[in-house]
Amino acid sequence: MDVGELLNYQPDRGAKRPRDDDGAAAGGEDDSRGGKQQKGLSARELAKYREAAAGMGIEIGGELRESEEFTGDKKKILEKLMDQDEEEPEAEPVDESSVKKMILTFEKRSYKNQELRIKFPDNPEKFMESELDLNDIIQEMHVIATMPDLYHLLVELNAVHSLLGLLSHENTDVAIAVVDLLQELTDIDTLHESEEGAEVLIDALLEGQVVALLVQNMERLDEQVKEEADGIYNTLGKEMNTDALTT
Repeated sequence: MDVGELLNYQPDRGAKRPRDDDGAAAGGEDDSRGGKQQKGLSARELAKYREAAAGMGIEIGGELRESEEFTGDKKKILEKLMDQDEEEPEAEPVDESSVKKMILTFEKRSYKNQELRIKFPDNPEKFMESELDLNDIIQEMHVIATMPDLYHLLVELNAVHSLLGLLSHENTDVAIAVVDLLQELTDIDTLHESEEGAEVLIDALLEGQVVALLVQNMERLDEQVKEEADGIYNTLGKEMNTDALTT
């Protein structure tokens, strides 16, 4: 071996052993690339869950960290609520077309519920869903109270007659829902916004014997039950509204 080879010679140090932290970093990178790394909820997701949970009365501790995850039914319920919020369509404007559509839906649901009750009188499971649908559309019809100049549609499409018929519905919850709707439709301040609409509606209600029907319904309500007590209160308010407009 000459001088040049001696100067260039380096002993074999063997294979370089990777450090533990290097391996961990590489493993973490592989997990991230391979989609194996389990991530928790992001700050934005946690904020959404907390907001939805607050509306449901579910308490989520403020110390919850981003790496923690919800499990079980609570997470499923919250995700469902959030999906419903995201998919909720924009409300339709209240005009003659939308009111007609609403009244038509009400008539269909009322008829369907009546039909199922007659067909399955001893099997509530058969007609309960239709009853909930009927109650929902009655609640939606409250928006009509914001447009008293369209009250004539309630009369022309026979909705007043159908509503009065529901005051004797076997389910007092449905009857109370109708009382609430009639009370809002005949609110004095609302009726003064359109004298023509008020006159058409009140005439149809009186012709349908609304006072007698309200009294009959009120007699079967239980004041010890909060919802029914509210129905009695609204019934009395409805009668006073009708009397004030007819004197």
